[in-house]
Amino acid sequence: MSNDYEKLRDYVFGLEILDTHEHLPAREADRPNDTDILAEYLIHYFSCDLVSAGLTVEQLNFVRDPRKPLAKRWQVAEPYWNAARHTGYGRALDITARDLYGFDRIDGKTISALNEAFVAARAAGGVYDRVLKRMSKIRLSILDSNLDCDRKFFRSTLRIDDIVMTSNRTQLDALARRAGMTAVHTLADLEEACERIVDDAFARGAVCLKCGLAYYRSLRFEKVSAADAEAEFNTLFADANVGPSWEAQRGRTSKMQDYLMHHFCWLADRRGLVFQVHAGIQEGTGNYIYHSDPALLSNLFMEYGNIKFDVFHIGYPYQQTLSALAKNFRNVFIDFCWANIISPTASVSAMVEYLDAVPANKVSGFGGDYCFIDAVYGHQFLARENVARAMAIKIDQGVFDLDRAKQVAKMLLHDNPAALFGLAEPTRAKPAARKAKAGRK
Repeated sequence: MSNDYEKLRDYVFGLEILDTHEHLPAREADRPNDTDILAEYLIHYFSCDLVSAGLTVEQLNFVRDPRKPLAKRWQVAEPYWNAARHTGYGRALDITARDLYGFDRIDGKTISALNEAFVAARAAGGVYDRVLKRMSKIRLSILDSNLDCDRKFFRSTLRIDDIVMTSNRTQLDALARRAGMTAVHTLADLEEACERIVDDAFARGAVCLKCGLAYYRSLRFEKVSAADAEAEFNTLFADANVGPSWEAQRGRTSKMQDYLMHHFCWLADRRGLVFQVHAGIQEGTGNYIYHSDPALLSNLFMEYGNIKFDVFHIGYPYQQTLSALAKNFRNVFIDFCWANIISPTASVSAMVEYLDAVPANKVSGFGGDYCFIDAVYGHQFLARENVARAMAIKIDQGVFDLDRAKQVAKMLLHDNPAALFGLAEPTRAKPAARKAKAGRK
């Protein structure tokens, strides 16, 4: 790799960036108090690598328990931590410890002092400003579905999973209250509730919809008639589902799920909204990865041409499939959220290939996708390195010169998500667009 990499790296690390996806507490004051360095750092992602390396679930629960002695917990985790240290997840945490707290790595020699520094930083406050703004240079992050977020740091999605997966009377009653309705009696009532919730969310500053249904079912959503969906809806009112035990009763609602997903797409298509969709590997262990193949969404891409589908995680391990989809469909966009720590090497390779196959304005290069604050720093560090490496490869290939490489790097890390989510200027509420659905069956 040429010495252009160092020039690109310096440039990329100076950029202010946009973060397409986070699960952080919506306000710094909402961070959990009963925690320490191991409890917090193993709440997400790297714990899965420890389990993959052989740590049992019982051992993981012990290691995560801040009431137990830190040294004993580290002894249990240490062999698995060392086995997984150089995965993307592990590297992100070592980078975080180095740059936020001054420790070269997380190990038995540093864990106690690192925990003291972590606890002291929490007590001092201002962690969000330090980590997200000053250290990571993140202008804004898109937060997963919390409209009551600190708008200095976040804009929000509206996540639809709980609505689409509605399967009992208790959930219907809660949905009615959320929509400002007295009750949901019919499928038409349920559709109206969806519409009210969408319009309210965007009036309150949401910037996109979010679908994470690949954690629960296949991403193939068939075209279902209202009659078939309503037949399933009506089963929620059967005698077996009414009474004190109804929360435990769950109807079979796969057709209703398909219908509601299409209904949300219909709403988004009418409004020209962005729809973030989880595709590819799911967080945790033991998932049905094939449920999340982005090719399963092709019928939605074809039917709803006014929706900009922001497809997450480069669809890993289906990243080449996503390349073909983004090349074929003008409304399909590629999002590197999470991907840069799933596999840094795969992310660099995918970025290089995407820039061969897909217009450069269709790719967003970073989303932290963490539920705790510190690791966002380590993730954005790896993402910046990956972008710089990919741009240097394009220079070595003779495709880019240095100026073009810098331009594309800025597109990936800031300009593309700014344009996609309307974040180039302060977010304005989208006007309601409720219309009669003439002819919809």
